[in-house]
Amino acid sequence: MRLRSFHLFLFAFLSLAATPNKLIVPGHSLGNIALGASPETLEQLGKPATSDAAMQKAWATWYGKPTASHLPPTQLDVYTAATGPDMRKTIQMVRATSSWFRTSTGLHNGSTLASIRHAYSSLSLTTSYAPTPKASPHYIYDNAKAGIAFEMDGKAATSHCVAIILHLPGKATASTYMAMTQYLQLINQRAAK
Repeated sequence: MRLRSFHLFLFAFLSLAATPNKLIVPGHSLGNIALGASPETLEQLGKPATSDAAMQKAWATWYGKPTASHLPPTQLDVYTAATGPDMRKTIQMVRATSSWFRTSTGLHNGSTLASIRHAYSSLSLTTSYAPTPKASPHYIYDNAKAGIAFEMDGKAATSHCVAIILHLPGKATASTYMAMTQYLQLINQRAAK
């Protein structure tokens, strides 16, 4: 009887556990990470490798395993901020370099700018930055209305996506206390030391 109760408990517990989700929903979620959710939902990821915080706003970064020996580890960057009249802290932006995540139309890191423009005709080039002083610039194309941006390794139609960024619809990627590009440069400098 006790063994059967334990199995029922274990089955119920496992059915409640989050299953891996690779779907990118613009303006809403990247896998199991939902925009507008409490930062406590990120505890499943463990302690971030690095972070930067000020005035109820924070960036945090987690690294995954490299997909190949010649590639850097995948990176997940999350921006949280206290907003609204109750100043409740929520997830505002997510950036991922893993090609595992995909939109419903199949876009992922590695997709070309031409294929991204085909799916999102109203993309605007919002900014560029060099991840490290000697690196080639990355270009960020944003569809602010949909809540999705694409970090590209160039501006040509054959350029490839190196990171997908989700944000709340109607908010541009630059609307953070520390611009995402400044934060990325900061953590790259920390990693180089």
